[in-house]
Amino acid sequence: MSPILLIVDDEKPTRDGLRMALDETFDVYVAADLTQAREVLKSENVDLLLTDLRLGAESGMDLIEEALALPKPPVAVMMTAYGSVDTAVEAMRRGAFHFVTKPLNLDEVENLLQKAARSRKLEKQNIELKTENVRLRKKALRLLLASTVFWANPTPFAA
Repeated sequence: MSPILLIVDDEKPTRDGLRMALDETFDVYVAADLTQAREVLKSENVDLLLTDLRLGAESGMDLIEEALALPKPPVAVMMTAYGSVDTAVEAMRRGAFHFVTKPLNLDEVENLLQKAARSRKLEKQNIELKTENVRLRKKALRLLLASTVFWANPTPFAA
């Protein structure tokens, strides 16, 4: 199953170009603004979010904050044609996994998104293993307590 990628950009050629370049590797959804992006984030379990900084009068920074507040937040990558060190630092401070500048190198973006998807997969596996570890520890403790009670109270058949 391919990771779900949401691309958010107010420029249709950018959205369509990214979709065509990435749809063999990812299950791609696109949105032109925050409203469309929110709808996709509510209806799909998005693994990766690639958003432009400037979305008309709206901000990709706001979208990243909203997306990262979800119960299962996607890994967020910010892209912009207006890149500066301050903007990159702010995006990372708000939780972005990475920051890329336009014009985009599609191979680099695909590699970055694959790396982010692997990171997300490892995080999920780690959580699952921790949960299983807790379950097994509780089971072992119950068995230990049951055996302690058994040996402390010999059965009537032990003569």
